[in-house]
Amino acid sequence: MRTHTEFFKFTKFARATGGSVAARVAMVCNDLAIANSSMGRYKAVKSRALNHVLQGAQMYFVRVSCGHLNEGVQIIGEVRNHPSLWSLVNRCSLEAQSAFTDLCACLPKGSERKQFERCVGWIRNRVAFHYGANDVDWALEDRANKSNPGTCSITLGEDIHSSRFEFADAILDTIVCRRLWQIPIKADSRAEADRISDWCFRKSLQFLIFGEDFVRRFLKSYAA
Repeated sequence: MRTHTEFFKFTKFARATGGSVAARVAMVCNDLAIANSSMGRYKAVKSRALNHVLQGAQMYFVRVSCGHLNEGVQIIGEVRNHPSLWSLVNRCSLEAQSAFTDLCACLPKGSERKQFERCVGWIRNRVAFHYGANDVDWALEDRANKSNPGTCSITLGEDIHSSRFEFADAILDTIVCRRLWQIPIKADSRAEADRISDWCFRKSLQFLIFGEDFVRRFLKSYAA
């Protein structure tokens, strides 16, 4: 993998109109890139010895990505409502402009707002960085009332990285799939969860595509 580094003037950047917005777009890009690449590494793990960790790890990065994406879309609204930044968007590549348009659909009154709130907003507000008693109590009751509730398990490994409370993953999975994403009981929950996760991933990718082009153009225009 080859990279190259470009340098800009912090003083110009700090004083540029819209600099704070561009900086926050960059922050979200950094966090989304880390979260999504980390999830990709877990998906690529082939060791059967870590099977008990993989589902919970992947769901963790989905939750974290939703948290960053939720905040990022709010900043997209700031870009759209800022005349000079909106003008800069129109000078971005067609791919970046398309990604921006799709992200704007997730803003209030946008065509994808309801789906965004259900798939992303609720995750951010309820389980991305929270462990609310109400949701956990609901999930415990939901699982206990199943005709075949299964067992709850823990796995102790050789170190903290290979130990896992699988029952906690199961509780979170119930909260996300059944309560927040409202996947029907008769549906294939894994297939539906994967479909929704893929939709969230596409939104994250759109943010990264837009952000990389937009921030670089901003720096070249105002901080070179």
